[in-house]
Amino acid sequence: MSPPHTEFAPPGRPGTPASLRESLSALRGCPRPAWKAAIACVLAMAFSPPALVTAVTFLVDPVAKDFGWSHSETLSIFNIPTVAAPFVLPLAGRWVDRWGARAVAVPGTALYALSTAAVALVGANGVVLTTVLLVSTALGYTSILGVVYKVVSQWFPHHRGLGYSLLIGATSSLAGAALAPLSQLSIEHFGWRTTYLLIGGCILAFVFPAQYFLMYEPAVPPLAPGNADAPTGAGPTAHRELPGLPLGRALRTRAWWYTVLVLTVAAGVAMSVRLNAVSLFGEQGYSATEVSLSVSVMLVASVAGQILAGMVLDRSRTPRAFVPFMVCLVLGTVMVFVATGDMWALFVTMVLLGVVTGAESTTGPYLVGCYFGMRAFAQIQGITLGVVSLVGIGVFPVLAQGAAESTGGYTATLVALTAAGLIVLALSVSLPAYPSPAAHDSDADEPAAGSADERMGSH
Repeated sequence: MSPPHTEFAPPGRPGTPASLRESLSALRGCPRPAWKAAIACVLAMAFSPPALVTAVTFLVDPVAKDFGWSHSETLSIFNIPTVAAPFVLPLAGRWVDRWGARAVAVPGTALYALSTAAVALVGANGVVLTTVLLVSTALGYTSILGVVYKVVSQWFPHHRGLGYSLLIGATSSLAGAALAPLSQLSIEHFGWRTTYLLIGGCILAFVFPAQYFLMYEPAVPPLAPGNADAPTGAGPTAHRELPGLPLGRALRTRAWWYTVLVLTVAAGVAMSVRLNAVSLFGEQGYSATEVSLSVSVMLVASVAGQILAGMVLDRSRTPRAFVPFMVCLVLGTVMVFVATGDMWALFVTMVLLGVVTGAESTTGPYLVGCYFGMRAFAQIQGITLGVVSLVGIGVFPVLAQGAAESTGGYTATLVALTAAGLIVLALSVSLPAYPSPAAHDSDADEPAAGSADERMGSH
């Protein structure tokens, strides 16, 4: 029998704050250990692989010149780890679910720091550089991305959406924005090798101590918001069986398939426009400078989308709270047709798509927690994020660009992207209702055949 897990409460259930003011007031009443864990998450995300990827823009040229490689070859070496590393997330999630967040975060962060600094020692060997970058990025995903979602879920059960958006998504975006110019200055003054040593040193100096001293899961489910005496031990959480569906059952539910499809297409459509923005909007009369400015606007809008989605989801009774963001996706793709030289049309387009990219990153872990509970949360979230990253961010933009080249323009591609947006808008309306808390507080044994799918598919 699983112990009662009063922490889990899908949004809109009794006890959930009804207004934003009450919600923020309840958030301030979370126990002190929760805020310590939040600080650890923020510091970790500030130096996570998604934040550090902004430095790649400034690293490619100096590395290529130093080793005598072409720009495209060097860019490929840096991109391979970005695409491949998320595949460690299901394994990282399994470790976190089995041994606890701290047991994975502390040694993983130390190795992440050392492997990042080790990039500075690599010579002109493409295979070795790719391997070191891949190991470093994979360790970063394991010790940070594999950990923070579950920690936020357990410490802030009534504010998961806001926690995902502020502590994880917005932190990564804002840190990336700050690290980009800092990386450029460091490379110009000290060189790319010293820059990697400095990054590794910062991870070791700031992230590792935070993970060691502050990164704990609650030993028992947190009490009602406002109780500051919740225990902080890490051990019991790592070994007790949390309620929720096991991994195999969760991946066979309609809820998971719908969630993955909606998130993947939403990310894929928006990123297809963003990553091909220069050629796409250049064809419509915009200069590269104007497009780059619009991409910056899109990034700022993504932070707003993360925060807005977190607030909306926390105060909603249904996963259909994501539907308005999918409407923004469709409107954004339609606006691409309208953006034919006017800067305001271009900015509106990128704001709509930016809001979608931010909302998508917050909605994914939120739906996973609400549909499947905490029993295999880290594993399910790892697989979900891996699929969305690979297909939505990795494959979609490449297919979009290839289709544009084969048809001699972006018109057919944009029609296809708009149609895809309409399809997943319809699917987002059909997302199954959240299960009742009792469904996650039931016995840990396997449910009867078919019951999980029925429960996930109920409306």
